[in-house]
Amino acid sequence: MTAAADMPLLERHTFAWKRALKQFGRNHGMAEAGNMAFLTMLSLFPFIIFLVALSGFLGQTEGGLAAIEFLFDVLPPEVSSVIDGPIQGIIANTSQRLLTGSILFSIWTAALVVEAARDALIKAYGRQNANAAWIRRLESLAIIIFGATAVIIAMSIQVLGPALFNAAASHVPDFVTGGVEALWGYLNMLVSPAIILVGLYAMFLALTPRKVNSPSRLPGSLFTLTVLLATAKGLSVYLKYVDNYDVTYGSLAGVVIMQLFCFFVSLGFVIGGELNAAYTVMNKRRRKIQSIDTPDTEEQNTEQKPQIEGAKP
Repeated sequence: MTAAADMPLLERHTFAWKRALKQFGRNHGMAEAGNMAFLTMLSLFPFIIFLVALSGFLGQTEGGLAAIEFLFDVLPPEVSSVIDGPIQGIIANTSQRLLTGSILFSIWTAALVVEAARDALIKAYGRQNANAAWIRRLESLAIIIFGATAVIIAMSIQVLGPALFNAAASHVPDFVTGGVEALWGYLNMLVSPAIILVGLYAMFLALTPRKVNSPSRLPGSLFTLTVLLATAKGLSVYLKYVDNYDVTYGSLAGVVIMQLFCFFVSLGFVIGGELNAAYTVMNKRRRKIQSIDTPDTEEQNTEQKPQIEGAKP
């Protein structure tokens, strides 16, 4: 086994981070993040229109509303206040019919941010791994449809959770119920990050080029989640103590704050994609080295075997 294959854990992570940051600069990651942030804002409301229409069509309106409430919980309050009014208007005026021109246009527009995210990952892994443009576009539309369906199902399950808990609690002693409620209170703090992590992992799973063998996905998902949570908390703390931030941008201050939030999260996603690509390259090299070293080891064992047999009386 060579030294590269036996590289210590810390050195492997250092190698991956160095490569990810270097490729981030070469692939114009800042521009990719800016483009993705803009398209996120452009695609947000069309996606919500489709989400509300789909949830009504499936008879799961509560699931759709729960998804929007979850969005408000994740975003900083200053960002939520900007989009609350328009979203309430969308909820009130969106039809439950799916096959309308406006809904189809909403799906098409919402897929733009998927294309931006995919393009960042294609640059991270190399253009030679990309599929044809029309295939990528169809995949993006499918991701929006199945993604919205998965969100509605997940939120519907979350809505049913408390009702099922209350029904079960009525058949057990109070001291057991109290203990379970306390445990659920702690677990509930992990529900939102867990849902976001699963969603990010699913994005990397769906958008990573299919031609890449055994790609890493978890490092980028964890990094993007960390950036998202840190940005949400950081913006809230910053705006709490800086009460004159609207002097520079006036009535557009809320929009600018939302754009900043989208930019930092997009930046985390782009770096996360480069991080996944770096770990993929590193793991590929380790497997290649191991495959080269293995025959040599087997050959040595074969050469030693007759000597051992000859030593027997």
